[in-house]
Amino acid sequence: MHRCLWLAGLAFLFGATNIHASKPAATATKREPPSGRSVPLHTLTPPHRESVRQVVEKPTLAASGPAESFPCRPEHYEWLLDHPDRAVTAWRRLGAKCVNIKTRGGGQFGWTDDQGSDVIWETVCAQPGLRIWLAEGKVRPAALMPLVPVKAVVVLRHQDSTTADGLRVVRHQSDLFIQTDSKTAALMTKMLGPTSSKLAEQGLGQLQLFFSGLSWYLERHPDRVSDLFREAD
Repeated sequence: MHRCLWLAGLAFLFGATNIHASKPAATATKREPPSGRSVPLHTLTPPHRESVRQVVEKPTLAASGPAESFPCRPEHYEWLLDHPDRAVTAWRRLGAKCVNIKTRGGGQFGWTDDQGSDVIWETVCAQPGLRIWLAEGKVRPAALMPLVPVKAVVVLRHQDSTTADGLRVVRHQSDLFIQTDSKTAALMTKMLGPTSSKLAEQGLGQLQLFFSGLSWYLERHPDRVSDLFREAD
């Protein structure tokens, strides 16, 4: 099952796997698969705009995560979006099993595994309420299978508000677009069939939990911030 989750973009974008945490008090609604027309290409620089357009207009797989609301400090949430490597460290200190994410410099991050997979991604749009990540690399979907090229785009929309009783709340929702070659696409269809979309939705739910769960925890335990994010010994 872990190997199938690369379809959801989780394994090679943020790598947080096997996260078991008390879920934040959240409301969630499911969405239909996204359309490339919903991606705000005008927010991107010309080189990034074309790269993202190629993926979102002809994706091998597209999926939407749930729209969720949860209490947290928005500044913590925003910081985590831009520091997934530090978020992995914090999750590990809370006992979660996460793959390794390393900064590659210039705002880029990378993920590798012992099967030869290697994917690098960067934030191509960072505006209030919006993040767009562009990823590219090679992934081995299962043992004995060759490495396959993949490109992915994740669009994360979020907004914060304050409830009538003064509680600060963030609402977020993500869309995923994955593109790979035709042979890999045919193999995906043969192996997973109609379950591929569901796996992608589940993966996006985990991706969102990667940020929301930790943000919620920090809101409830502000005394743990320095401990969870201290430099490695």
